[in-house]
Formats: sequence, structure tokens, C-alpha cells
Amino acid sequence: MIDEPPDQPEEPNSPACLAHEADDAYMGFATKAEIAAFLAGLDLKKLDRADAAAIRKMLPRIRDDALHRELADRLRAIGG
Repeated sequence: MIDEPPDQPEEPNSPACLAHEADDAYMGFATKAEIAAFLAGLDLKKLDRADAAAIRKMLPRIRDDALHRELADRLRAIGG
């Protein structure tokens, strides 16, 4: 007897297989609301050392590659 492929794809066997479907907050990243509040608290035109500390703390929680790169560039520019 030949095994036929299932009509439906098999469900993942472990939670790690579902990681790409998990909410950002569940995975340890900042939510959109947290990021919006964080950015609202920064004066992106005139960053200082206090802002550098805040960026350094938030940077690991930023999942968006473009935003992460922009904030990392600004952190380097202010010597953070």
C-alpha cells in the first residue's frame, strides 16, 4: 500500500515550530504601543546621553529591522 500525502498539512509538533506566529510581546519584543511611547519620549533631532541610555535599553526589544538599524545608527552617532 502506498502512503498518500495528507490533504491537510501536519500541525507542528513543538511550540518552537509556532514561534513565528507568536505575538511580539510573548517573544520578549516591545509591542507597537511600547515602541510608539518610547519614540514619543525621544527628541530624535537632538539626542543626548540620557537618550543614548534609553535607546541602549530598548534596542534589544526592537524586532523591526529598519527601526533597529536607525536607532543603532543614532546611538553610534551620539557616542553611545
